[in-house]
Amino acid sequence: MKGSKEMIHTAVSPYRIHHVAINVEDLHRSIEFYEQIIGLSVTGSADHSAKLSIGDAELTLFQLPSDVETCDKPDGEHASSLNHIAFEIHPSMFETYHKRLVDHDIKITFGPIKRRHGHALYFLDPDGNKIELFYNNLSRNGA
Repeated sequence: MKGSKEMIHTAVSPYRIHHVAINVEDLHRSIEFYEQIIGLSVTGSADHSAKLSIGDAELTLFQLPSDVETCDKPDGEHASSLNHIAFEIHPSMFETYHKRLVDHDIKITFGPIKRRHGHALYFLDPDGNKIELFYNNLSRNGA
């Protein structure tokens, strides 16, 4: 990583983990586990996903359709993996973070993208874990 010794922490760092998303094989089995064993509560669901509350953050479960292959891409990211950790940042910091990633030669795997209420971008950490940086103008913690 170019400039890896440079201190990149700022006074306006991501202020919370918004959500962690993971792939599951059986959505209903996973919901039951996280509700009954861990004690989380379902706050929303769709055909192939569910959101569970954990304090001020969310755990999002995704069940991929059985016909989706999860082969590795050359850059180490699973083509169909929805596994990631999402950091919420202040809207005024989005371009700063985007520039920081580019300046440090960190490949952005998706985005920046405009969403209905904000922007997001995805990249991999040095170990291949997918990270999302985003802001949402309708955030619970208001940015």
